[in-house]
Amino acid sequence: MRFSQAWDFIDKRDIDKHTVSIVIMYGTYELTRWAMRFAEHGDRPGIEVAAIIGAVFGPYMLLQGAAIKWYFEARSA
Repeated sequence: MRFSQAWDFIDKRDIDKHTVSIVIMYGTYELTRWAMRFAEHGDRPGIEVAAIIGAVFGPYMLLQGAAIKWYFEARSA
């Protein structure tokens, strides 16, 4: 019974949606910090660094786009 009440509290205030959005935005921040350090301290040619960063950022941006879409659809419903 108490878990159901707790979940109702979380669901009514969209705490789960806010938490997922904050975690994904924090991941974007950390990934950007990593990319800047990687580009700054790498000994590879520029195009190779860009390809590696793009290969890492690409899938994460798909995740971020899906999460943002879910967040705004949940808020408009």
